[in-house]
Amino acid sequence: MLAEPSKYQTKDSTFTPALQRARRPWLVRNALTGIGLLGFVGAVYAYSMYAVKQDDFSDVGMPPLPPQSESDKKIETSGG
Repeated sequence: MLAEPSKYQTKDSTFTPALQRARRPWLVRNALTGIGLLGFVGAVYAYSMYAVKQDDFSDVGMPPLPPQSESDKKIETSGG
């Protein structure tokens, strides 16, 4: 069963003037809250990238390379 259509939306799912008037007092506050949240998330992301970029990973050992087989050596020396 489908839900009843809202009395604040027209048949083509646009807002009625009554809903627009009801939402108007919170428009600026919601926009400022969204901008604030976006700024906070952006700052956390930028700080994280800055902090990770400073790490040089010199204290992490590299695993040894796997031994090469004879066929791999022939491919490398033949040029292609």
